[in-house]
Amino acid sequence: MRQAARGLLAIAALIAAASLAVRVLERTRRPAAPAQKPAAVPPELDTGEVRILNFYTPRIPERGRPFTLCYGVVNAVRVEMDPPLAELFPSISRCVQVTLQRDTRATLTAYGKDGRAVRVQIDLPVREPPPEILFVEISSREVRRGGRFTLCYGVRDAARVRVEPGGMNLPVSRKNCATWFIVQAPEKLIAESPAGRVEAALPVRMKSSP
Repeated sequence: MRQAARGLLAIAALIAAASLAVRVLERTRRPAAPAQKPAAVPPELDTGEVRILNFYTPRIPERGRPFTLCYGVVNAVRVEMDPPLAELFPSISRCVQVTLQRDTRATLTAYGKDGRAVRVQIDLPVREPPPEILFVEISSREVRRGGRFTLCYGVRDAARVRVEPGGMNLPVSRKNCATWFIVQAPEKLIAESPAGRVEAALPVRMKSSP
């Protein structure tokens, strides 16, 4: 009886293992998901003629800072931009991030299946960006008159940096620390340029004399 029971258990285990193997095999044989198809061309535009629908930027670019440049083409097999500011491919509507250092005239060229090409040009005038304070760190929130105080900061696109009150000028730098002996509590760090002004509050207060 014991031998018969053991035999039945062994047969059951073999059946279970075989069933599991079949399920694993079925999963591996499932067809891969079909590749996502590109957006369909509207019937009124699907004439076979390559066309540039748009080529624009929503705002005036700022020197050295990313901005959005958008384009759209139909019935094109290849798209190029001169200068090559970004990698492009045929799309009805697409935007890319671009950075410019100077005024630029950009040319978008779309090529059709027959080799014919159409072009559009736009002028991209670049303006000076406003100054920006990247970070501010202070050595202490409470200082005594005559005490040592350190201010670390970073700015970009600034022509002048100063601390108020007092009007003490600081170097224009992305990373700098300045140390001085406090006469009055500094209240704010100011960065200025012809394109604007920005400031950051300094949470510093003077300790009362003992």
